[in-house]
Amino acid sequence: MTETHTLPFPWHSFDLRSRFLPEGWQREVLEVAHVSAKDKYLVPSYATSREADSESRIPVHTVDGGSIAEELPWLYSLYRQQLRDMAQTLTKEEVTTATDVRTGLTLNVQRGTQERYECHVDWNPLSGLLYVTDHPRGSGGELLVSNRGDVRSCEEVDADCTRIYPVAGHAIFFDGRYHSHYVNALREEGDVRVVLAMNFYTSSHPEKNRPKSLDRHLGLLT
Repeated sequence: MTETHTLPFPWHSFDLRSRFLPEGWQREVLEVAHVSAKDKYLVPSYATSREADSESRIPVHTVDGGSIAEELPWLYSLYRQQLRDMAQTLTKEEVTTATDVRTGLTLNVQRGTQERYECHVDWNPLSGLLYVTDHPRGSGGELLVSNRGDVRSCEEVDADCTRIYPVAGHAIFFDGRYHSHYVNALREEGDVRVVLAMNFYTSSHPEKNRPKSLDRHLGLLT
């Protein structure tokens, strides 16, 4: 059943370009994304999936949190410290990062015009995205979030949605548990979209309650 909301989807953005990001950060992250991303398919049959066709196979490319911590230790530290502090400003509950590095953060890589990210809702109470690449209006790769709440397909999201266009060096935070969302396909075959996706937890929704089956569905655990 669709959960209807009367207000547009709320989200918060922080510009990290003048602080926190080291010189050459974008080049470093893109190199790791190019070399270390692993290919897999999502079959959107999990409880958090909101695809119309639960039997479809959606190609995704990811760099897991363990590889990020090893190859980009400054980025892992940013997640654990400054980005956590930014998330903390959005709630009165204590915000924590994942103790399991494998599931706390992921580099998601999207290539060409045939790929997108599945329509879904989040489990964790606060999600963060740090954009590595720019995708202005008209180029695809935007995050589309249902203003009507929890709907059951990309088409239903499209009917009334907030569109968030990636800006490299900007971090956004939101609660995606009650708003279905997905990432649109890119418009140019040679384009690449890279984003750091982060999980944050609170005292009322701690990491220990996160289902391991969800992380296996996402390919973060085997």
